Amino acid sequence: MKRKDFLATMLALGGTALLPCDFSTAVAAKRDNRRIDPSKLIIMSDIHISGEFDTDGKPKHYPYNPICFQQQANEILAMRPLPANIIILGDVAWDYGLKEDYEYLARLLQPLQAEGIKVTMAMGNHDRREAFFNVFSEYRTSTKVSGRVVSVVKLPDFDFVVLDSLDELPDLKPRQATKVSGTMDKAQFEWLESFLATAKRPVVLSSHHSMGELPGVEGLIVKYPEVVAGYIYGHHHIWNNGVSIIRPLAPRRMVPHICIPTTFYGDIGYVVAKCSPESLELNYSSKGFWWPQPVDNPPKEWAQRQRDLQKQKATILF
Repeated sequence: MKRKDFLATMLALGGTALLPCDFSTAVAAKRDNRRIDPSKLIIMSDIHISGEFDTDGKPKHYPYNPICFQQQANEILAMRPLPANIIILGDVAWDYGLKEDYEYLARLLQPLQAEGIKVTMAMGNHDRREAFFNVFSEYRTSTKVSGRVVSVVKLPDFDFVVLDSLDELPDLKPRQATKVSGTMDKAQFEWLESFLATAKRPVVLSSHHSMGELPGVEGLIVKYPEVVAGYIYGHHHIWNNGVSIIRPLAPRRMVPHICIPTTFYGDIGYVVAKCSPESLELNYSSKGFWWPQPVDNPPKEWAQRQRDLQKQKATILF
């Protein structure tokens, strides 16, 4: 998408502060014609929301980014039926996981949650747990592993496990970067193994980082091959319908290993997923490509990338 298109959208949204649009009237008018589909979910990643504004109310960092997120939220609210869940796989904050980032994000999520859509978030390398807990306090008690952000989203036909792969250095100062790479601590691995050992339904694992960046996850898939159906992650800002070959298994197991795009830079879009007793089908909704931000005369490769990704899908079998 061109930069001027975003500027036009900014004006249409009201100009200053980029506060969440007032969807209440439109939503109320259409609520009777909608229902929530428990088997339908949206998967997003790397939304990088910044809560810092200039004195005139304009975002300090990447002003197009919250607009892009709001546009996608608008599309989701217009879906019939609505999805029961939205899962955001980390890097929900812009850069340093500031409290004001999460406060602004909470406001952006309100129209979705007001319609009964449950939003579940993971931690990425640009997030900070304590600032996140201070705003989204429910995670402090609902997490499956103390001090981490670990969730289990129960869909009609499988369990979607959202892991915490943030490698947060101790005693970080404000605006100090942490490690880009991911990790999982012993307590989280122990919880995950216990969960897989007692699972009665298929499980899809997810986190901000890929399976290859979390040593030990593949070993659990080897140990519980009939339980783990796939792995979904973010971090790389691209759509990638990949696979991971689990070599110790015979016959050699091919596990779907799917990377979710972003609203920030790279492949822009989200996934609309639908589950059944046999599978989870993921359809990529491509909204464009840019790097590092939209421009008035984008390279032809950007448009080609979007054309190439139209109607992309992936299927995780149960």
